[in-house]
Amino acid sequence: MNLKLVSRITAVFFCAFLCSAAPFSVVAQDRSPTDRAVKDTAACDPAANAPAPEETTIHRTWSWLKEGKISFNTRFRFEGFDRDGAPFNATAYAPTLRLALGYQTPAVYGFSAYAQGEAVIVTGPANFNDPALPSQVHPHLPTILDPKSLELSQAYVSWARGAEHKKVAITVGRQELTLNDGRFLGYSAWRQTHGSFDAAKFNADLPANFTFAYTYINHFWRQEGYDASDGHPAMHTHLINLIWTKPEWVKASVYALLLDYRSPAQFALSTQTYGLRLNGSYQFNPDWSLIYTAEYAKQKNFGSNPNRVDENYYLGEIGPGWRGFSVKAGWAFLGGRSATDLLTTPLSPPFNGWTDLFFNNPTSAVGNGLQARYINASGPIRYLDGAVATFIYYDYESDHPRTHYGRELDSSLSYKVKRISNRWEIGWRFGQYWADHLFTNAIRTSVYTSFTL
Repeated sequence: MNLKLVSRITAVFFCAFLCSAAPFSVVAQDRSPTDRAVKDTAACDPAANAPAPEETTIHRTWSWLKEGKISFNTRFRFEGFDRDGAPFNATAYAPTLRLALGYQTPAVYGFSAYAQGEAVIVTGPANFNDPALPSQVHPHLPTILDPKSLELSQAYVSWARGAEHKKVAITVGRQELTLNDGRFLGYSAWRQTHGSFDAAKFNADLPANFTFAYTYINHFWRQEGYDASDGHPAMHTHLINLIWTKPEWVKASVYALLLDYRSPAQFALSTQTYGLRLNGSYQFNPDWSLIYTAEYAKQKNFGSNPNRVDENYYLGEIGPGWRGFSVKAGWAFLGGRSATDLLTTPLSPPFNGWTDLFFNNPTSAVGNGLQARYINASGPIRYLDGAVATFIYYDYESDHPRTHYGRELDSSLSYKVKRISNRWEIGWRFGQYWADHLFTNAIRTSVYTSFTL
């Protein structure tokens, strides 16, 4: 007889034997008739006894990835900049679109990864100057730092572990960083191309409302874009920040920034800065509060800097707050005695005015350093939910010798279109500078619309 036929007959006979014997088994007698029927059917059906197919690796991976977080931002802006006097003989204008898409993986044993790509597209006819970008150097035009760009703006791996609101975290890779208000280190959220840092950062929550952060920075990817002639200078920079917080009252920061460039072209910008900052608000009642900021920093030469630097930084702000409105009087002092003995902030975006004329602490034949006195008023617009208006008036003068630079008026209006989405914002920004002994009269304005996911 054929061996295969014998095997099949044996298998059928064995199955039939099990089916006929099942009702007389001891286990079956302890079950209900319904349970016995289900077991009998399963025993007679080879397909029912087959193991369930395992979830494929691709399916498991896709299910895991769907638990991650996607981030997205798009912002269209049309910006115009006009300056009087030579060498400027025309108005600069730049219509640009920013697209940024990022993804963060779910955490596995505390580890996660994040990557973000950024593109800046010049969407129409444009005419502006970018001194750091060889293809966009037009000295007869005012400077707008929004070059076309396509780059990996962030890419890092992080690890975090915490319990009972105490956390330790390590982040390694390209990332956006800010020290306090961004005066000495920041990534410039207003410009279309954000700055980022190749860095390793350690954060720890400590007892008694203290937090500690140490960051080592290897490269700074500047806002001028990856094609800029000095777009990503190498450095060995250390940042230390110890913060103490008393909720709804004060935040105190003691910090040190040791900036050491590796290229001779930037040696003169290598400095060590040590500072103390206090800011917060004192609540008198549910409606009224006192808003304040006080900061002092000392900056000296460091590393390969061939010059002697010994300068001070002061910042003071104070004023009332009422139901979302605030009015603050402020004074910012950036010391400067000469072109080489001058407080510098090369890792930060522009401060002191939206015309960006004081992009750097000025040094010229008429004076060195900067003192900026200002009044800042900001608050929501009644009957237009989601709208906020801001007005700032500046008066500028030098540190040494004492010279009056000029005055500036800035204003802005932003509106979140809440009827459609809180993530959609439209706005307008305007700055006008009246020159006295530095620069020339200037007007800078922009309109924008943005959406953030």
